[in-house]
Amino acid sequence: MLENIITVLLVGLIAGFLFAMPIAGPISILITSNALKGKLRFCVRTAIGASIIEFLYVLVAVYGMTLFFSSYSNFIPYLLGVGSIFLFFVGTKVFSSKLELESIEESGNKINSSIEENKGGLRAGLIINLTNPSLFFGVLTSSFIVLSFASSVGLNTGGLEMLVQENVVSIQELTGETFERIDSTFIDTPKPTQNVESSSYSLLLSLVYAASLGTGGFLWLYILAKLLIKYRTKIKLLYMQVIIRGLSFVLFGISLYLLWTSTNMLIVQFS
Repeated sequence: MLENIITVLLVGLIAGFLFAMPIAGPISILITSNALKGKLRFCVRTAIGASIIEFLYVLVAVYGMTLFFSSYSNFIPYLLGVGSIFLFFVGTKVFSSKLELESIEESGNKINSSIEENKGGLRAGLIINLTNPSLFFGVLTSSFIVLSFASSVGLNTGGLEMLVQENVVSIQELTGETFERIDSTFIDTPKPTQNVESSSYSLLLSLVYAASLGTGGFLWLYILAKLLIKYRTKIKLLYMQVIIRGLSFVLFGISLYLLWTSTNMLIVQFS
């Protein structure tokens, strides 16, 4: 049992760290733009909020709450709409922010001593990831690949890969669609020797995996914020302002894409 827990913990920690590294997502963009302004406390709170929602999504994806998904799927267009509005608001705040030479030259500790300048990060992290349904499908797909790979190389994950496989099949049956990046040849009928562990033990392993994956994602975001704050004085003020403005336009683009997707889903739903 202990061996399985340690294996799942390490696999989740490494996977969460690596999956969080791409900086094209709204959470990474928000942290990057605020780290360039020296707001470490805001960045940490944002990362915590994002990791909490990621933990919940991973737990749902791995443990197999397909009944939850069947109800959750009906709200996806509305979540996308709310996420679009919130990201547009965040993009506006990022775009309108101004950097001053004095604030760049101040130490990170001095900047982060102002609570007023760093409030709201936790709320932003929670809302952005909560209103991002693609995160659920992303962690389901990624968990299937990671746990299946770990099992194929001889690591004992306590049957979690079988639980995720069952979830993939169940949700494909509910939606009638297949997941990208998942080859159907890897979704086999469980052999008699491939027994999933007891429900309570599977829940324990799912909790460990979800917590470690969320922690891995938080660690990367924290390291990213620390590195950007440490080396931001090396970037000219004008270039830094251009970078932040550019990131705000990326947020606007994601917001418009979410709005377009939400509108199309609602049209199909009510047609």
